[in-house]
Amino acid sequence: MKALNYMIQTVTLAFILGLIVPLFSYAKVSESPNDNQMAIRKVVLYKSGVGYFEMRGTVAGGKAVRLYFRRNQMNDLLKSLTVLNVSGGKINSIVYDSTKTVKQLLSDYTFDLKKGQGLPQVLQQLQGSKIELMTGSATTKGIIVGVENRIKTQDDAEIPTYYLTIMDNKEDLRSFNTDEITAVRFLDKRLNLDIKRYLEILFQRYRKDEKAVTVTASGEGEQELFASYVTEVPVWKATYRIVLPGQREEAKPFLQGWAIVDNVSGSDWRGVQLSLVSGLPISFIQNLYDPIFRKRPVIEIQERAALAPSIPEAAMRREKTGTARKAPAPKARAAAMAMKPFGMADRLEAERPAEVHLEEKMRELRAQVVTRELGDLFEYKIGHPVTIKQNQSALVPIVAREVEGEAVDLYNEKTLAKNPLAAVKLKNTTGLMLEGGPLTVIQGDSYAGDALIKTVRPGEERYITYAVDLGLHVNTKQGSKSERVDRVVINRGVMRIHRGIVETKTYNLDNKDDQTKTVIIEHPYHANWKLLNTEKPLEITDNYIRFKVTAPGEKLTKFAVREVRDSWETIMVTNLTPDDILIFARKRYLDENSQRQLEKIAGLKAEIVGTDRGLRELKKERKQIFEDQKRLRENLKGLGKTVEEKSLRSRYVKQLDQQETQLETIKNRQRLLQDQRNAKQKELNRLIATLAQDLRM
Repeated sequence: MKALNYMIQTVTLAFILGLIVPLFSYAKVSESPNDNQMAIRKVVLYKSGVGYFEMRGTVAGGKAVRLYFRRNQMNDLLKSLTVLNVSGGKINSIVYDSTKTVKQLLSDYTFDLKKGQGLPQVLQQLQGSKIELMTGSATTKGIIVGVENRIKTQDDAEIPTYYLTIMDNKEDLRSFNTDEITAVRFLDKRLNLDIKRYLEILFQRYRKDEKAVTVTASGEGEQELFASYVTEVPVWKATYRIVLPGQREEAKPFLQGWAIVDNVSGSDWRGVQLSLVSGLPISFIQNLYDPIFRKRPVIEIQERAALAPSIPEAAMRREKTGTARKAPAPKARAAAMAMKPFGMADRLEAERPAEVHLEEKMRELRAQVVTRELGDLFEYKIGHPVTIKQNQSALVPIVAREVEGEAVDLYNEKTLAKNPLAAVKLKNTTGLMLEGGPLTVIQGDSYAGDALIKTVRPGEERYITYAVDLGLHVNTKQGSKSERVDRVVINRGVMRIHRGIVETKTYNLDNKDDQTKTVIIEHPYHANWKLLNTEKPLEITDNYIRFKVTAPGEKLTKFAVREVRDSWETIMVTNLTPDDILIFARKRYLDENSQRQLEKIAGLKAEIVGTDRGLRELKKERKQIFEDQKRLRENLKGLGKTVEEKSLRSRYVKQLDQQETQLETIKNRQRLLQDQRNAKQKELNRLIATLAQDLRM
């Protein structure tokens, strides 16, 4: 059986070798692309999650070059791919793999080579194909008729032997032992191309997510090609370290900035020109890779009625530059701290490794970066070639400079009520756009805390808080006081009385340490309040007023913020009583004209009240008469024709007549009083409408 397996493997290998030679001999030059002639030379990464790539390479005129991409990159690629022949030639074609899977592609062929069968089984599938056989030094041409399996017995073992039957050029049927066949050549060019494509599809199974883009160029001699495209990439991230002066108080803070770059492009970046761009250019994905089919109506053929030709109508006529500057590297700083060993510790001290001064060593970093502004974007162009292998990430230095900064405590009651936060008031004097990201603070050769910063433009100032200052305790006290009335406004029947409310908030800073501290107090900002402090605030933000306060060591420092806010009391003029008018006049809330007019208004209101009282009494009297008349009419209905009843009827009728006279008199009095009231109300409305004052006291 080992001999049999060896024989089958040998025959299969001979078959494959026999195929390879004719495939390339029959293929056109554009159908044998070179996979290794173009490489990535430039990478630009954006914060929007896309990357711009440039590739360069050379290819012989008429030849093709193949580029490989993942399937999920194809939409971005088709949207942005640009291919140029910078040698003066042309780009003949750009062809890419379809969206079909390997299984779908292989199903287009009638033969099946993916099972790893030997030469006999393959030849059996290609019956009727013209071939050329090589057996030893002899060559025979013919057409495949079939493959016969003959069983031989050797040493009580059954060994299958395969014989190929062909019809040669003389139309004779001949049989060949496949073990003796050293090479097979298919004489049909299309079959050769199909088998070659089939094998290429089989190879795609090893990179099932990979799609090939084949570019064919024309021209004489070597042609230099340029290709650029945009595709989705991980967002590059910024991370910082800031070194605060420790024992060297005269030194400035030193800022290091690093970019975290991830290469998941599927190929190595070797010596590429790398640029990092902050900002968010618009980018989107559109499905250009998958074929799109539109549903069309199905029209049945009408056998009896012929369709008349239609004539379509004629169509309507349709008519950053920035100066690049190289970031200067700060001068190296070195300072040694010597500690003199003494006593029995001499030997141990000598055996210790040399101490690393973290602050000094971190200041030695250099960042070779050329920067420029691109409109609303900012570019970090790395000044040296960068190499990052696929599926690896790298830290690339983008900032290494001294910056202006001051160590302070930042107190915000909402953030932390009892203690301020240790902070650095940092001014971006690097000349660079600092993208937002985490920041690690190093002070005194050791870790001091972490911070998070947002994007900082050149020249901007930011506070970076990195730790809680437990050595300074803070408590606050709130108080308010009403001031006297300073303005009375009357307009459109409304009286508004203004007074100021003074709000005082006292910050008690208890410094437990022996060092003097600078405390920045963030006090809530109210746009409509007026600050009464003589000390001017350090700055004002959207939500806070910042004050700079010095807190000496081991002392309690008090700082009060005094503000006045407006308080308006509203009173309707119609609700004012004579007593109210008298009180307001005594408090000098009214000028002479307003006082006289208000007195008239009060008098008219009193007269209207009296008139309303008279109208109500007349109404009550009229109602009583109506009730008496109702009673009398009911009595009249029950009277008979006796003498006594006739006399009583006469008296009831006379009484009803008198009441009708009274009702007419009441009606006339009501009309008169109502007319008087309307006139008084009209005058009252006029007085109220014309009453106006703006008295400042």
